[in-house]
Amino acid sequence: MEDIHRPARRRAAHALLGLALGQVAVGAGALAMAGVSLSTLTRYDMVIDLGMGLAYPVCGTLIALCRPRNPLGWLLVLFGLGHGFTGLSTGLAAEGLVAGWPTVLLRTLTTVGRHSWIAGSATVFMAAIFLFPDGGLPGRRWRAVLLAQFATAPLDVVVWSRWDWGLFHGTRAAPLYVPLPSDRMPLIFTVALVKSALVLGAALVSLGLRYRRGGERERRQLLWLIAGILPMALETALLALGMPLPYTSYVALLLPVAIAIAVLRHELLDIRLVLSRGVLYVLLTLAVITAYAGLVTFLQSLLDPRPELLGPALITVVLALAFEPARRRLQRAVDRGLYGDRHDPVRAVSRIGERLAGTGVGAVPEAVGEGLRLPYVCVLSTSGTADGSWGTPCERRHALPLLYDGRAVGELVIGLRPGEQQPAPADLAVLELLAVPLAAALHATDLSRQLQHSRERIVGAREEERRRIRRDLHDGLGPTLAGAAFQADAVRNLLAFDAERAAGLLGELRSEIGGAVAEVRRLVDGLRPPDLDQLGLLGALRERSVRMSWRADGAPLHVRVDAPESLPPLPAAVEVAAYRIATEALTNAARHARASHVDLRIEIGEGLRLEVRDDGAPAEEETEWRPGVGITSMQERAAELGGSCVAGGGRVVALLPLGGTA
Repeated sequence: MEDIHRPARRRAAHALLGLALGQVAVGAGALAMAGVSLSTLTRYDMVIDLGMGLAYPVCGTLIALCRPRNPLGWLLVLFGLGHGFTGLSTGLAAEGLVAGWPTVLLRTLTTVGRHSWIAGSATVFMAAIFLFPDGGLPGRRWRAVLLAQFATAPLDVVVWSRWDWGLFHGTRAAPLYVPLPSDRMPLIFTVALVKSALVLGAALVSLGLRYRRGGERERRQLLWLIAGILPMALETALLALGMPLPYTSYVALLLPVAIAIAVLRHELLDIRLVLSRGVLYVLLTLAVITAYAGLVTFLQSLLDPRPELLGPALITVVLALAFEPARRRLQRAVDRGLYGDRHDPVRAVSRIGERLAGTGVGAVPEAVGEGLRLPYVCVLSTSGTADGSWGTPCERRHALPLLYDGRAVGELVIGLRPGEQQPAPADLAVLELLAVPLAAALHATDLSRQLQHSRERIVGAREEERRRIRRDLHDGLGPTLAGAAFQADAVRNLLAFDAERAAGLLGELRSEIGGAVAEVRRLVDGLRPPDLDQLGLLGALRERSVRMSWRADGAPLHVRVDAPESLPPLPAAVEVAAYRIATEALTNAARHARASHVDLRIEIGEGLRLEVRDDGAPAEEETEWRPGVGITSMQERAAELGGSCVAGGGRVVALLPLGGTA
């Protein structure tokens, strides 16, 4: 559907832009033909109307062509057409007065033109503010606010159009207004003023909510809007202070440009840097003007009747002394609002540390991104997996290594702000200070992950062992006991009339029960060798070495056990692992090595060291053992306890820590 309607949208956008250009061209030509002076043009805002009738449609058309689904572009075009018609009607009315056009035509032009830009401001422009920047409202409840503004827009048109700048006063082209009772005018103006203030406040609240809830992209777009509004706010403040400057009203032409950049190219510049300087100097300008006016008033009353003797000098000295401290304070306040806490590393790390303590590493990227106003933050472990991310990935990034005990445990990756080629020194200072606790937390997280994986492996091994025992009981012991029960029933039935056959069945029953007992012993031995409980580790190994006195080919094999006289109490898991590894190594030597002597040595230090060495060579003239199931089993048993096992060249060495539970 998008491809079908796109050509129609493009034609509509170009047609509306052509209409806007035509309005501006005809209006400007009419004003020139009427001989309107430059002072009159600037005094009555004729240039502003034509300028806005050009700037808004041009910027709106760019948005409509590049973002056809975003209604902002079309709203800007319509708002510009309203202003352009005001400029057009003014030019035509001025030329009509000179050319003697009919009064009805002149009054129709000025009346419609006078009301068109106000109607556009009350409806189209307010809708654009509420829909900025993505063309959607902040929430469903905001529909009621926008609909209320549309419903009360006629009140704005009726009231604010009466603030006539008097260009056609006393002429045949004087505009007409909706008649209102004169005794009710103060009340009507008050209601309109309060309503406008409420709507403006609602618009500011909606923008504030978007900034708070939005990501880095939406925040940058909102900052561009603020950059466009800032010069207009300065102009309004100067007017409120009674100090209007010439041509300051033309700053209104910057707003559509700012909106277009926000929607189409919000990464064009580091808007935070622009606003940081702009807000600073706007506030300083207002502060200096206000301070100057206040000091002048105060000193005039203090030094009256001869204020000219000392007043100007005192004012200059006071302002000069107060300017730099005020600039520093304002700069810190503005930077904190735009860049977060990067100029106060301790405060930034403290806040991020609170997040780290409360929710772990996963919350750090969001805390860093919001604290330093970064577009993207990600914490990567050494395996390359992300332990948390925040924001939208950027093309330009900077990675800060996270080191713990001299070993890299991960990276802190940040996205650079638009216009930056590398992180600012203030950002690096905060990040480097943060890297130390973050590396420790990431290391702890990695250990916790390894512990969880180890627990999962233990649980899996336990379930596998239970499955094996169940299978052995079901397939081995179960049928044996069931058969014994059947034979017992048969013996009971035969005792009365066939004692000889019953005696034979009793013999078979005895054999079946003996097999069941053997099966139970086999299962018990599989769980834990009984020799360990009866003889201890050393006794069990000596007993095992006696049984391994012959090789697979029938040749004698001498096994010597070299161990301390007695061993300290060992954890049960260490005993079983040492016994299994030793018996597996002895079995491998008897089956695969052509050896006549095998030495089994046990040493106790920080852990248990087990070594099995033979004097033969592997079968088939191999120089070292092939890694098979037996060797893999030995290595896995050692690894389960946090130890190690190395096998090869007729030698097995296992190191088992003694930190387990006895």
